[in-house]
Order: sequence, then structure tokens, then C-alpha cells
Amino acid sequence: MTAIRYELTRLRTVRATWATAAGVIAVGAAATWIEARDLGSVPTAPGHAAQVITSGAPGAATPLAAVVVAFAAVLSCGREQRGAHLQTLLLTLPRRGRALAAKTVVTAVLAGCVAVLGLAVNALVADAVFGPGFRDLAWDQVPVPRLLAGYVVYLVFAAVLGLAIGVLTRGSAVAAVAVAALPWTVEPLIGRAADAVLAEPYRDWDAYLPFGAADRMLSTSGPGLAPGTGAVVFGCWTAIALLAAAVVFARRDAA
Repeated sequence: MTAIRYELTRLRTVRATWATAAGVIAVGAAATWIEARDLGSVPTAPGHAAQVITSGAPGAATPLAAVVVAFAAVLSCGREQRGAHLQTLLLTLPRRGRALAAKTVVTAVLAGCVAVLGLAVNALVADAVFGPGFRDLAWDQVPVPRLLAGYVVYLVFAAVLGLAIGVLTRGSAVAAVAVAALPWTVEPLIGRAADAVLAEPYRDWDAYLPFGAADRMLSTSGPGLAPGTGAVVFGCWTAIALLAAAVVFARRDAA
């Protein structure tokens, strides 16, 4: 419990925590407003209203909020994993495994809270654009609970993945930019390269890349993995990164 309390105290006293949370909510609200204005009328296709709330256009685009969360999580390790800051951490929490576990739990809970609050704000924004009829329509559409839960899980996994990469790279700015570039640049390029090089039966493997799989959690149709499978695949990528981070952190020299 001491480790959890330490992490909560640290996050509560760091301005960047609140700035990041506010930024994620603001980014989600802005994306929702843009998408709602672009549609012009209340979306009636199954799940499309919920996709507006999750800041994704119909077709399951990667939520900008998830990328911001992952980017911020990487950078959050920049100071604590270096020099005197790392020494202070290990003096306070000498059990490294427990320290990393506490950091992971607090990061996941914070990301989940931000995701839920962000959904509430997004719903208010969409309601303001479309009118009161939007709220009833959105909740009547069948996949709404699954899409909203998928959004929360998406942001939680993205935050933990960013944390793991931050621990691995000591919060490198280059790593943060690389994580942010994954869904929109790196993974599409890998997919195109696979299409150009591999035989047709083997081209579907790029569906198992982290954000490509995660995007399926917010999908209502189209080719690719099932939403549940996408969640499992993204969770596996996150778990692998976190395991690697635990091994590296356990052996890291605090000097």
C-alpha cells in the first residue's frame, strides 16, 4: 500500500499529471466536435453515434486521446528513471517489482478515470451539436456498451504500454515520438510493405500489430479481427512490453 500511496502523492503534486489529463479530455472533446460537425446530422447506423463519442469516425479510426495518453506516459518516466530521481525512488521503495507494479496500477486507474470523464464530456459535446435526440438514439443502438467499454480499455492499455516503453527507454523523447507515430505512420507502412512483399495468404498478419488490433475494439463492421480478439492482442502487446520493462528495471543501475 505504501507504493500505491507514494505514486498517488507523486502524481497529485506534479502539474504535468493534471495538464495531461485536461489535455486528453480537451483533445477528445475537440475531435468529437469536429466529427459531429462534419457529419451534420445524427448518425443512424448501428454504433456510429457511439463512435462519435469515442472520438473516432465510423470505420474505427485510432482515437487521438489514446495516442496522447501513450505519448505522455512515455515522457512521464523521463526524470524518475534517471540519476538522483531514480535513487530517491529506490530509497523510498527498495522493492523494484512492487514499485513498478504500483506505478502500473496507478497509471491504469488514472487512464481509466480520464477515459470515463472524457466520454462524459464528449457525450455533452455531441449532444450540444446534434440536439437532445442524439442521447436517446446513441443509447438505443446495440453495440454502444461494448464500444464505450472498448474505449476505456483502449486508453488504459495505451497508457500502460506507454509506461512500459518509458521505463525501457528512460522516458526518451524519441521513443515517445515513435509511439505516437505507430498508429498513423509506422503500422500503415508495415502493412503496405507486407502487401508488396508477402504472398496473399500471409498479408493479414499486420492486423495483429498493436494499434491496428486495438482499433478493432471500436469497430462495428469491416474486415479484420473481432473486437474481443483485438482487445486480447493489444493486451498481449502491452503485457510483453511491461514484462520487458520489469526485467530491465530490476537490473537498472541507479548510479
